[in-house]
Amino acid sequence: MPTTTLPPDTRLLLIDDHQIYLDGLSLTLGQLCRDVILDHARTASQAESQVSQHSYDLILLDLQLPDSSGLALLQKLRELDGVVPIAILSASTSPSDLNAALQLGAAGFISKTADGRMLLDAVTRLLFGEQVVIASENQPLDRLSNARELGVTPRQLEILDLLAEGLPNKAICQRLSLSEDTVKTHLKALFGSLDCHNRTECVSNARRLGLVSF
Repeated sequence: MPTTTLPPDTRLLLIDDHQIYLDGLSLTLGQLCRDVILDHARTASQAESQVSQHSYDLILLDLQLPDSSGLALLQKLRELDGVVPIAILSASTSPSDLNAALQLGAAGFISKTADGRMLLDAVTRLLFGEQVVIASENQPLDRLSNARELGVTPRQLEILDLLAEGLPNKAICQRLSLSEDTVKTHLKALFGSLDCHNRTECVSNARRLGLVSF
């Protein structure tokens, strides 16, 4: 249980412009550990002020704020404190939002549809240094829609599936009746779209983004 694994006086900053949501979030996260400290910020300027004054164990950040985008604030907060993990807690189901946040160094991306137990588990894992991605259960990310938004073609999805099976380029060529140069061209495009540099990282990023399910 989270209450027995986290140290007392763990301190979090919750950034969201909806006070009712902040209140509910605080009620849930108040179960994290003994004497947990939950600070609130409803604007980017408030958040920057809080981070300048306090040291946090974790920051949970909404994507939409009245005076800034969450992604822009993520960058500013990382400049203020490059050590504290920052996770996005958002209603967005857009794979481009997810990908952009993770590329900017977010420690996780959690759907606001996560229930209390799931949220407590995710926050605990984040506090212990894990990367956590939880998509919406009510609006699951669709593989083809994800691919289109990320610029990944249907043919490249086929190649991703074979990469996930561990097949080398020659076997992929045979399976898909493509030349080796064509496969290499698709792989280069995939590496660019998924911001990776090798096959293992490509498959890992694809799974995280809902492009590969196994």
